[in-house]
Amino acid sequence: MADNNGTIYVAHWTHSPENCPGRSNEGAKMLSDFWNRRDEAAKNGVKILGAYATVTEHDYYFIVQAEDYSAMVKFFLPLVPTQTGSFRPVLPMDEWLRINQPK
Repeated sequence: MADNNGTIYVAHWTHSPENCPGRSNEGAKMLSDFWNRRDEAAKNGVKILGAYATVTEHDYYFIVQAEDYSAMVKFFLPLVPTQTGSFRPVLPMDEWLRINQPK
C-alpha cells in the first residue's frame, strides 16, 4: 500500500529470450539475490508495491514508491548487465482527476 513518502514509479525491465538470466544458474541466482534485497531496499526508502512478470515476453513490471530516485536506481542496478529498464513516475488516478479538473 502506498503512503505519502515518495514518488510512485512504474519500472519496466526486459531482456531478449536469448539473454534470459534464468537460462543459467548464475543468472537465476542473480535474479533471486536481487529480489531478496527488497527488505534492504525498503530500509533505504524504496517500497515495492507490486511486482509482475510476463513470462513469455521476458518483461518485468514493478510498482515502486521511492523517497529518493537514486536509491531506487541502486536497487535495480543488478539487473543492468542483462536487462533494459525504464522508470515512469505516475500519480494515483484520484489525484490525477483532482488536478485535471477545469477551473
